[in-house]
Amino acid sequence: MNRDISFLERLLDAPGPSGFEVRAARVWREEAETFAADVRVDVSGNSFATVNPGGSPHVMLAGHIDEIGLQVTHVDEDGFLYVDQIGGWDPQVLVGQRVSVLGRDGDVPGVIGKKAIHLMQAEERRKS
Repeated sequence: MNRDISFLERLLDAPGPSGFEVRAARVWREEAETFAADVRVDVSGNSFATVNPGGSPHVMLAGHIDEIGLQVTHVDEDGFLYVDQIGGWDPQVLVGQRVSVLGRDGDVPGVIGKKAIHLMQAEERRKS
């Protein structure tokens, strides 16, 4: 497989919602180490790579590595998770989406669901 495509797949597969970008940033730094003279990370988690440090002109390429995500706000007695947005999700496209819940003891796969319309009370239907 083309090395660029392999890197892109690893980067896109690494979770990185805002505030939790560590894994995606690690993938980027590992790739940068293959071509950069110096790769480092600061205390805020920003990653830097220097190519040809004594060269001229000096050029900086900057970007961000975070992605929109969801944050668990509540777990009910049946184990269902309730979430809030990190970023600008359109709630209409979430239902049926596969997700990974990033946990202390590893990732847990899941899927976004919602109560079927025929099981909702009138008040619930107005809110959905």
